[in-house]
Amino acid sequence: MSIKKPSLNMTKEQERSELHRAIWQIATDLRGSVDGWDFKQYVLGILFYRFISENLTNYINADERRSGKKDFDYANLSDKQAEFGRADTVKEKGFYILPSALFVNVRKNARNDANLNETLANVFNNIENSAKGASSEDDLKGLFDDLDVNSNKIGANVEKRNQKLVKLLEAIGDLNLGDYGDNTIDAFGDAYEFLMTMYASNAGKSGGEFFTPQEVSELLAEITTVGKKEVNKVYDPACGSGSLLLKFAKVLGKENVRQGFYGQEINITTYNLCRINMFLHDINYNNFDIAHGDTLTDPKHWDDEPFDAIVSNPPYSIHWEGDANPILINDLRFSPAGVLAPKSKADLAFTLHILSWLSTSGTAAIVEFPGVLYRGGAEQKIRKYLVDNNYVDTVIQLPADLFFGVGIATCILVLKKSKKDNKILFIDASSEFVRAGSKNKLSEKNRLKILEAFTTRKDVEYFTKLVENKNISENDYNIAVSSYIVKEDTREVVDITELNKNITHTVAKQNELRMAIDKIIHDIEGMKQARHTSKIEKMIVDLCPNGVEFKKLGEVCEVKTGGDTPMNYKKGQLEPSDEFPYPIYSNGIETYGYSSTYKIDRDAVTISSIGNVGFVAYRKAKFTPIIRLKVLIPKTDLLDIKFLFYVVSIINFVGTNASLSSMKADDVKKYKIPFPPLQVQKEIVTMLNKFSELEAGLEAEVDARKKQYAHYRSKLLMFKDIE
Repeated sequence: MSIKKPSLNMTKEQERSELHRAIWQIATDLRGSVDGWDFKQYVLGILFYRFISENLTNYINADERRSGKKDFDYANLSDKQAEFGRADTVKEKGFYILPSALFVNVRKNARNDANLNETLANVFNNIENSAKGASSEDDLKGLFDDLDVNSNKIGANVEKRNQKLVKLLEAIGDLNLGDYGDNTIDAFGDAYEFLMTMYASNAGKSGGEFFTPQEVSELLAEITTVGKKEVNKVYDPACGSGSLLLKFAKVLGKENVRQGFYGQEINITTYNLCRINMFLHDINYNNFDIAHGDTLTDPKHWDDEPFDAIVSNPPYSIHWEGDANPILINDLRFSPAGVLAPKSKADLAFTLHILSWLSTSGTAAIVEFPGVLYRGGAEQKIRKYLVDNNYVDTVIQLPADLFFGVGIATCILVLKKSKKDNKILFIDASSEFVRAGSKNKLSEKNRLKILEAFTTRKDVEYFTKLVENKNISENDYNIAVSSYIVKEDTREVVDITELNKNITHTVAKQNELRMAIDKIIHDIEGMKQARHTSKIEKMIVDLCPNGVEFKKLGEVCEVKTGGDTPMNYKKGQLEPSDEFPYPIYSNGIETYGYSSTYKIDRDAVTISSIGNVGFVAYRKAKFTPIIRLKVLIPKTDLLDIKFLFYVVSIINFVGTNASLSSMKADDVKKYKIPFPPLQVQKEIVTMLNKFSELEAGLEAEVDARKKQYAHYRSKLLMFKDIE
């Protein structure tokens, strides 16, 4: 596989885009019959193997070259020579890989290794074993468990499995990830996050539950670090693949999370992914502690709490032991509330756990299922505890359809133990999103607007509201954003008196047009009953006794074509040029399929079209659609421009839906159109104009009627409440 190498002057986004394209190509080319979510393990596993190989090699090379060995290369040593540095390296890096087992060397020999699957299995086993007895043992243990090189998923027999493994090694090896220290992007980490995002979006809940969208993760990290340049420790009790935790490294810099990243995950596969993710983001094993287990019933970090910053997107409304376990009501995390979260809804159990482990000066930001903000019973009692003790700082309503596999509109609950007021800030960010593919997304502008509202803590009409805790208690401790922020009424203000006058005038005008059109139709229908009774037909027969002449378009028009031209959709039209000064309008970006538009501009008829290929490319791959432009300019004064417009706009190939817009320019020139005398053309245009005028008027009347009916419908339902 050929991978394009980034040029030296590539921007960060270009470099990232190229990396994403190359990685997705690998996944697409090599996946075969393996389910995407499962195959992700192999791509990530080999990517991880390459990373730790290069990371270790760079570390050892740098150390040796500092001591004067300018040409030293660890990858070229024999395994026997390399053994001398094992103990010190494991102590510093947490693992060890002998030169023969490095990614670069295994890849070099892969095509000629009939036992490649066994080679890789031994390599992965030895990497994990290198940490045995060391303080890094738990951090390395089981990291390669999901990368089963002997699985039937990647091949029915050893030969086929090895063929796929060779392709994987070569494809991952061809990625231009460069020297970690020289990259403008965190190439390995970014590759991981891209794969997780893409696979999660295609895997629904099975993938989405493991991964929080990056822009949401960034918002949570920013909320918990407002006004801080560094924090002591960060924590996520349901850390998934670690995307939330690692956003602190981006927001603050990993060196400014002084004592490291802590998390717990119940799913073994995701637990392994999280640890791999830490390594891929170059977080040393000494600076992270990711545990496996059920946080609610078996928390692993009692000796590490409290934490300065806690972020989490825990699973929504899952079952847990609750009051079926008599020990939990006395647990220090839950007992202050005096009640346990319902067994069928563990959401607020996570919330209480987080609050308990939050430091006095810390901030927690939790993605919550909306029901926990207003449901009654035990959840209402827990909210009472949170509000009465002034722990709830902010509630943020997020847009719907942000998360993979989840279409509901979730919320962010922000907790603090040392607030400066006795109020809760409500932020309605339900409209703060852009549409990206099949999901909504927080743009940078959206994210910064929410963050500014959180920071300034002021009332903004329709967006933010600061509410006293006592008012919350009076409202039964309901903390749903919609209970305190009124949605802006964006309906058009209608002057009903003026609207009714306009409708009366429109109806009168439409009646005149209807009568005129009825007469035209009567004349046309009359042709069927008797020859020469129609004024129009008599005119044609008198002037053209043998029928109406047909002429090729090329004889009566100059036919110009703009070829395939990129469409400027920001302005909704093709930009006019000196050669083609004809603006082309299209609603094609909203249409899926074939689109043609006919317009009269500057004494010419312009025809624009966008083919299906252009639509598919634009909608699915973000390519610019192509618009095909044709311009017909009459060469004779005997051709009425409006008559030409009406004729070409209805032309179709016999038996097909293909119009002039889809024909080649030479075929357009050869196409014959009726060419009656100019007087006849003008008479026909006058009649057809009435049809067009009535059609437009009917649309205007329908719109006006809708507004009128909506006004009176609301009036008829405005009953006064009995006092």
